[in-house]
Amino acid sequence: MSSRRCSLLTFRSIITVLFLSAILISAGSQFMLIKIREDSMTPTLANGQWVVVLRGAGRIQLGDIAVFVSPLDQELVVKRCVLDSDEKLVIEHGWLITPWGRWYLTGPQWDRLNEERSLPKGSLFMVGDNQFQSFDSRNYGYVPPESLIGRVLFRRNHG
Repeated sequence: MSSRRCSLLTFRSIITVLFLSAILISAGSQFMLIKIREDSMTPTLANGQWVVVLRGAGRIQLGDIAVFVSPLDQELVVKRCVLDSDEKLVIEHGWLITPWGRWYLTGPQWDRLNEERSLPKGSLFMVGDNQFQSFDSRNYGYVPPESLIGRVLFRRNHG
């Protein structure tokens, strides 16, 4: 590739980044940029990947990837919403069954869900796509509405 073409690509990349930054800054209350810092959402999202989040708990629907404040350490967490308070828990042979997949339950996880059987009003059940590498609602329970930040709109490819 010629140096002129390389310079042109670099210039376009800089302009694109500046343009996107200006949009995010001007709409700062509506959007946020988050860097994924775990492997719980692979292969959908990779550690080190950036995502744009549309703020607002009311914007999160079943199947969405969402950001919320962890009930354990108050850090931001990214997981998929698989159940809400209107959905009934379905557990078969140690698996939580949802329209977005099946998630294996350990004994303590099964006991916790079996005791509650319904989500508190407005709460969501959030799990990682990489279910055997995810610490999620199976471990810490439902995510209350006040902990929800928003849903992932789009992502920049990792690498």
